[in-house]
Amino acid sequence: MKLAQSGSRGVFWRSNERGSQERKLPSGARERGDWWIRWMCPYRHLHRAQVGPKALAQRESERRRVEHPCPARQPKPSSYLLADVIREYLVGIEGRKRSYKDDRRYGDVWSERFAGRTLEDVTPAELEKVRTERLKTPPPPTDEKERPMKAISPATVNREFAFLKHVYNLAIRDGKTQSNPVTRLGMLREPSGRVRYLSDDEEARLMKALPTDWDRDRVTVLLHSGFRRGEFLGLRWRDVDFKAGVLTVPKSKNGETRHVPMTSTVRAILSRRPRPLDASALVFANSEAHRDLRWSARTVPAALRAAKIAGFRFHDLRHTFASRLAMEGVDLMTIRELMGHKSMAMTLRYAHLSPGHTRTAIERLVTRHAADARAQASGTE
Repeated sequence: MKLAQSGSRGVFWRSNERGSQERKLPSGARERGDWWIRWMCPYRHLHRAQVGPKALAQRESERRRVEHPCPARQPKPSSYLLADVIREYLVGIEGRKRSYKDDRRYGDVWSERFAGRTLEDVTPAELEKVRTERLKTPPPPTDEKERPMKAISPATVNREFAFLKHVYNLAIRDGKTQSNPVTRLGMLREPSGRVRYLSDDEEARLMKALPTDWDRDRVTVLLHSGFRRGEFLGLRWRDVDFKAGVLTVPKSKNGETRHVPMTSTVRAILSRRPRPLDASALVFANSEAHRDLRWSARTVPAALRAAKIAGFRFHDLRHTFASRLAMEGVDLMTIRELMGHKSMAMTLRYAHLSPGHTRTAIERLVTRHAADARAQASGTE
């Protein structure tokens, strides 16, 4: 290569009005442009590249003249199987993430669907097709003994795709792929939150259908505390403070500590229970001193069926707690604090049950009309 005007072999200037650099001409004028370098690789390819300042271009030119890189013959990065990346991610979060079980379920869905496929092989069009298939109602079972499968809800599909999107983002961070096909797809519209609560008549029927007084006491505590299933079954005696009258959830769903005041009814129920010396013992344990999962999964649903209460789930006992607070006129901020909601949007589901703020707002129309009438009467007089 001939010596360029820059004085360095392989470094040259190219004028460009929108260039990033500026140089002074022998005439004293200044012009804009860019410094470029060129070199020849062992394959006899002539390569060019735009570089920044002149000094940097000189260093880069010397390096590439010695190394002779060929961008056209660069080895492609290794291809990673999607299933392997998902498995590596799940191993890394096991024991550290509260939603590990859900993530493992989502990972199984994608690993099975794209078995033997690399990260680059998955396209947005394929993902759109998978989403459409997931939303379809499954056909009825051919065997009468088989249980009918439930249709996948848009919320579940969104969680599955959010998991895959996160896995791809981590793969991009680690240099395993260059793009994320999930970002080309928007999230599905999810229906508004479901609010189902017990009426007074339904509560009386449920209490009658429960087999023992202790079962009825447990349901009463749930209706007076608004605990989630895991919070209720995991409550320990060290979290029951009779002196302050508070039940404490050390780590709620959103990762924060929550304090729920005990009502007189809850205090009376817990006071009747024998308190063990071990403060770490469960308050609502089964006969083996473990979490009574059977009670929440079988006993309560069986009582609901016996009481003929349709469309009611165990979690709806928590909705009943919040709904009754709203119907008694408790402000939404207090309900949010007692429920442990991270965002106000969750609490707003109960706003329509609160008679206070809406009724007061509507009543202002009446008071305004009466005030106008009085003003007109005073003016006439």
